[in-house]
Amino acid sequence: MNLRERIMTVLRQGKPDVVPWVVYQGLVPTGSLERKLRDGGMALCQWQSVIWTETPNVRVEDRVEGRTTYRTYHTPVGKVHSVLRSTPLGRGVRTTWTIERMVKSVQDYEVVKFIVKDTVYHYDPEPFLEAQRWLGDDGIVRASVDVSPLQQMLKTYLGFERFSLDLYRHPKEFNDLYRLIEERAEEAYKIVANSPAEVICAGENIDGVLTNPRLFEKYCLPFYNRMARILHQRGKIYLTHMDGRLNCLKNLISRTDIDGIEAFTPPPVGDLPVKEAKALWSKKIIWTNFPETIFLLGADKTRNFTRELLKNAAPGDNFLVGITEDIHPDYIEEGLSAVTETINQHGNYPISKAD
Repeated sequence: MNLRERIMTVLRQGKPDVVPWVVYQGLVPTGSLERKLRDGGMALCQWQSVIWTETPNVRVEDRVEGRTTYRTYHTPVGKVHSVLRSTPLGRGVRTTWTIERMVKSVQDYEVVKFIVKDTVYHYDPEPFLEAQRWLGDDGIVRASVDVSPLQQMLKTYLGFERFSLDLYRHPKEFNDLYRLIEERAEEAYKIVANSPAEVICAGENIDGVLTNPRLFEKYCLPFYNRMARILHQRGKIYLTHMDGRLNCLKNLISRTDIDGIEAFTPPPVGDLPVKEAKALWSKKIIWTNFPETIFLLGADKTRNFTRELLKNAAPGDNFLVGITEDIHPDYIEEGLSAVTETINQHGNYPISKAD
């Protein structure tokens, strides 16, 4: 099997020749190291949307002071503000954090509702098809969809503190906005369902401490199952990015109709062992996020961890080893080489628990 065939065999719940080993495109610097790792069996995964959006009746005004951007959204029903800050991660890599969300008072809900209603979805599959052509058999391209409505409320519009307060103090405004976001999300899923993408992944960042079981059961579980029906009617594979602490959500996740947990992070970063997750979610795909902190312990411990990871996933059904987080630049070559070598030695399907 080539690298793409190996991944798709597992995602279609078939039996691969070797457990797939997949890294997000862009996490490994392009050049000789990436080429060496790909030649050694490391595949690439690329995210690509088939939708772009605009808000024709919203004017966005930015004021930049140093690394901070003060953003104002002007609408016919009022305006809201957010604050973003560019933060260096080292060696020329930067990220942008939203440090103030749009909703700061109950009056802001009507403005945000206008923005959500005003959003227009445009279907454009060409960037996805082009990405597939360029990547070829070196991996897969997945169609990305926005995070679930609850995650949008939490991450995009309210932030953690406002979310927690308004859930109890202003339930009508909270749930009115939630239902509107949910309606619009369903529109987007129907567009994606009719795209050429076979694999659809939502970038959730689910964590059981931040999204507790009560919230997950009330909001996330029914949403995932409705979206799964839409996607499954068109033969799509539905993955969600759950890279946080999942132990308290494990039984609820088993009740979802999603096909796989993507970026599943085992201990010592996550709190749910692979063996337990495999036993509980026997019919779901587990696409792991190899804990990047293991690389800091050196090549030998990285090899040992990889070997134990494979043994705990034996015989390897519905299982992929992946990396979905940034890697410290000092450990990229040593760490990824160690994982690649170990999977080549011990990752042949079926994996023996005694290997």
